[in-house]
Amino acid sequence: MKIKRLLALLLALIMVVSMAGCGDAQSNQTNKDLKGTTIKVYTHMGQRVLGEEKKDEQGNTYRDANTAILKHLAERFTKETGINVELIVVTNEEELRPLFQVKDDSVDVFTCPNWSLEEWKAYAEPYCTVEEGIAQYGEYAKAMPTVDNQIYSIMPGRAYNQAVVYNEEVIKAAGYDEIPATLDEFNKMCEKIKALGITPISLHRVENWPLATVQDFAIYVSGNPNVFAECLKTENPFSETSPFGKTIKIYTEWKAKGFFEPEVYTDFGVAMDSVAYGKAAMMLFGSWVVPQIQGRVPQGKDPSIIKFAPAPDFGAGRYVLAAPADNWAISKFSKNKEAARKFIEYIANDAQFIADSGFIANKKGVEPKVPELYAIIDKMVASGDCKVVLQPANDENALNNQKVLEEAGLYADYKYVGLLFDALDITRPDDWSAYNKQVETQNQLYAKYKQELGVSWKD
Repeated sequence: MKIKRLLALLLALIMVVSMAGCGDAQSNQTNKDLKGTTIKVYTHMGQRVLGEEKKDEQGNTYRDANTAILKHLAERFTKETGINVELIVVTNEEELRPLFQVKDDSVDVFTCPNWSLEEWKAYAEPYCTVEEGIAQYGEYAKAMPTVDNQIYSIMPGRAYNQAVVYNEEVIKAAGYDEIPATLDEFNKMCEKIKALGITPISLHRVENWPLATVQDFAIYVSGNPNVFAECLKTENPFSETSPFGKTIKIYTEWKAKGFFEPEVYTDFGVAMDSVAYGKAAMMLFGSWVVPQIQGRVPQGKDPSIIKFAPAPDFGAGRYVLAAPADNWAISKFSKNKEAARKFIEYIANDAQFIADSGFIANKKGVEPKVPELYAIIDKMVASGDCKVVLQPANDENALNNQKVLEEAGLYADYKYVGLLFDALDITRPDDWSAYNKQVETQNQLYAKYKQELGVSWKD
């Protein structure tokens, strides 16, 4: 009996070894078959391909080739697999949309994240099911671009997002060692910074996408991660009695008090320079902007003066948003989908590349490296001084709310359009007539199209 059991164990071991060897052989054969293939990767991450913009001693802007981390990763990938990677920098989705609309097969991988869900389904190859995504990335997978239980863009990093990116030297000059814990103290700090002749907050309103921070800050104002979808629960989402309305009013109060730049910056790079050089104290933005501003700090100064901390407590507690980070998708029209997938998986397995990008590797089995920029937030989360809230998934309620906003002309490409902030520049501390008129108009539009579309909150 013991001999039979021993023989059975040996046979099982031989089968496992054989299967493992077969798997390795198949993998090696796949790599061999793909060797010499060229994939084209279209990305809006120009600084990772060309290097981050920095300033020399004369104040001239140059690209630091040492920080071209995506270029370096692509070179390692080619060396290891024999698959060539051509990196093409694009500005935004508008440069890719015409290619996808004619089913051009020249795009293999792309990174631009601001598609509607309908466009993700039309232009991207399904990457995996939600269940498969959760098995690899945990609950963060639920917040990746998903349609009909298919994830269309894998996001291999995670990040603390939408917080306060600030110049430590500036706030210390105003008498503060850290970002205040309450809104009242935060406002007092802004007043002191303004008195120094420095802009407290760089908002940058030339383009619409920087205004999208209001959506996440509304979560902090309410303490509710589903605040966007729950607009459907009311007919008046822009009134100050509602989280979105309250958040927009806070922004408008900041502008009326002179906390934003007097003249709108013409370029986002210029806005980042303002914080790097101490002409502005902070931006209310995501973690991805931190290394870019650090790279713009003048020579002779320590880049670590640019720090990242939670927003103040707006009355419901102090929170920081946790979200999946870094969209990577395969074009539906690519002829090199297998090679494209290998490239994306190579990225997901490179914890250092993800950390250098300003995120934390999140794939199961990959040992994460935590970027220094999260040090303050990590400490506060560990002590309980700040709570983590996970970015919610795009469920039916969120999609229906988005449809109402789109029909009302208040929303586009996942970003709030300028109409939400039309009254910013004409609102004064003693004159809120334009703002109040705007709120009334927006509430009427929302109620009208909510009724026309026949949608409501669903439990």
